[in-house]
Amino acid sequence: MTPSSSEGVNALDFREALARWASGVSVVAVRDEQGLAATTVSSFSSLSLEPPLVLLSLSDSSRTLKRVQAAGRFTVSILSAAQQDTAVHCAKGESAQAAFDEAAFVRDCLAGLSCTVLDLRRYGDHLLLVGQVVSILRGEAREPLLYWNRAYRAVTGLPPADPANH
Repeated sequence: MTPSSSEGVNALDFREALARWASGVSVVAVRDEQGLAATTVSSFSSLSLEPPLVLLSLSDSSRTLKRVQAAGRFTVSILSAAQQDTAVHCAKGESAQAAFDEAAFVRDCLAGLSCTVLDLRRYGDHLLLVGQVVSILRGEAREPLLYWNRAYRAVTGLPPADPANH
């Protein structure tokens, strides 16, 4: 492995390197006067426990981002391995093909977070979005959907969930 400076890093090399980072898959959605907008994201993480904050990154060309900005709120649905079709549809902008509940959560998701927009910052061709979690939906403990090396994956050999932690 040869180190390089940031001036010597091209987009293809950067993309190839980051394809090796496995991440969970979630759907960010907003329901507004125009209906439902949703997109699939893997760039999602917790930011703070007190207060409860999450961080996600959306392309500045995202239609969902523009609607989230206008509404000042969004939901995050953490997907199970059984929800790969939902991830694919939402990634293509086909949220009508996915099953959402009235609160803009993907049905049967592992967990859902309802958030208000706390901060937006532009970095490169994406915006970092900080959301304050205002409510939580706890789904059933199942295998998570993962994204690694440009493909959806599932964890294999996951032990049964401990009901005490559910």
